Amino acid sequence: MKSKIIIGVLCAIIIIFAVSYSFSGKNDGNVEVTKVKIADLPVVHGLPLYLAIEKGYFKDVGIDVERVKFEAPNQIIDAVMSGNVDFSSPSAALGIAGVAYYKNPSAMKIYAVSGGTIGNSGVNIVASVQSNVNSIGDLKGKKLGIIAGSIQWRTLAKEVLSKKGIDIEKDLTLVEIAPSLQVQALSSGQIDALFAIEPTGSVAISKSVAKTLMSDPTVKTISDPSWLGAGIVNTKFARENPNTTKKVLSVFARAMNEIEENPDKYREYLKNNTSLTDDLIKRIAIVDFKMVDNLNDVDIDSIKKFFAVFKKYSVINGDINVDEMLYK
Repeated sequence: MKSKIIIGVLCAIIIIFAVSYSFSGKNDGNVEVTKVKIADLPVVHGLPLYLAIEKGYFKDVGIDVERVKFEAPNQIIDAVMSGNVDFSSPSAALGIAGVAYYKNPSAMKIYAVSGGTIGNSGVNIVASVQSNVNSIGDLKGKKLGIIAGSIQWRTLAKEVLSKKGIDIEKDLTLVEIAPSLQVQALSSGQIDALFAIEPTGSVAISKSVAKTLMSDPTVKTISDPSWLGAGIVNTKFARENPNTTKKVLSVFARAMNEIEENPDKYREYLKNNTSLTDDLIKRIAIVDFKMVDNLNDVDIDSIKKFFAVFKKYSVINGDINVDEMLYK
């Protein structure tokens, strides 16, 4: 009798251990994980994630999500590539993702893009109201802020300003600043202008800290539409957890479809997830979102033109295979 009790206790312990292990975020090769980490930059491009979390869409499909916020876009790419997070929201930088994929194509793929065209590209160049910068040409000899640690924004600034006759290596100083500190940097005079990703530009203007210098610069000088953001997935995670990955992407697709149908209705989910005030949330332009399965020939061509800029400035030495980079 005593031996049967001991055996029963041991079996119970084994069962408890097995169940707890299956929910620990580890994959033993048979049971897929149901808890995922999603990296995010708190900007407008993250809206599908905010909507999906707050409306309980991940819970509806049995997925427990941990949102991991970052201050710099390169940190998101590093986190996904290394496997420290499993996905990113569409707030990851497409250019950095492309460069990372070019160097290590086995580590991650993109499942969605974010951006837009004239009026909602999510990017603007703004200048301090205290400065005498009233046109792009006035930037010569000035300090231009860009997102810290981002080869994407440095390269885009180089391309956009070169079309206006400005060489960023000779004519001005680039200052890398985390998004949360950019408005303060404009206000204090640390920088004269900012290559801003929304909502930073709108926040600065609403506080009378900045004025618009050039709206939608990448649309006007590189490609239209301008897809600058990306949702990415760690390929090892996707390979080991195909059903979980399918569920996560189905949630993002659901959220993006709802936003596309009625952007004004869902802008409220930017509250508490970004630095936007209620007043700005009502007025800010919502970028477009597309899952890669919905990309058309114009979209693919625009992405190729975008990636070509990185080749032009020798960030990479060859072409990025866009078709192979897409997670389908």
